Amino acid sequence: MPNQRLEKTVSLLNMRIYRLFALAVLLPSVALPALPTSGSPSPSVLPRVTAYALDKSKLTLPADFSAPLNLLILSFKPDQQEAAQSWLSAAHEAEQAKVQTWTLPISGREDHLYRWWLNTSIRGKTPPGESKHNIVPLYVNKASFLKSLAIDSEKEVVVLLTDKTGRVLWRSSGAASGEKQSSLRSFLKSAPPAK
Repeated sequence: MPNQRLEKTVSLLNMRIYRLFALAVLLPSVALPALPTSGSPSPSVLPRVTAYALDKSKLTLPADFSAPLNLLILSFKPDQQEAAQSWLSAAHEAEQAKVQTWTLPISGREDHLYRWWLNTSIRGKTPPGESKHNIVPLYVNKASFLKSLAIDSEKEVVVLLTDKTGRVLWRSSGAASGEKQSSLRSFLKSAPPAK
């Protein structure tokens, strides 16, 4: 009789331990809040980078962000210009919510002659009325830059919403679509008021 009680007690303890283990494994994935994103959540931060905007002003990002929220449109290849431009209507809408928009063409570190040629080319293709101060070609170590922002591929435009310190709050990729723009609008509505 004592052996049956002991076996039953051990069996109940084993079942409780199994349940606790299952909860310990499953609970973190359920209980942790996800970052509101259009893509995968990311605690990434824009690395500090100094560059010249198309208006020839020297900037250090994210230190020179003047708005509490910043929409960064990153492109990696000249043929991504159309996809980057597709975000400008969403960017205009976001600016109404006190969000500053930055267009950041990303290139590897190049010599000064190539940089001058590329910047002049971009400057010449910039539509009149579009702020040249907020178009900042970045010449960076691409692998390190992309890793710090948790970007896996250069195949399409990447759009990031950051706070003033460069911490990524929302992300999307590819050309703007109604669904992606709606996701951005929803995030901006739910975000705490800009300071």
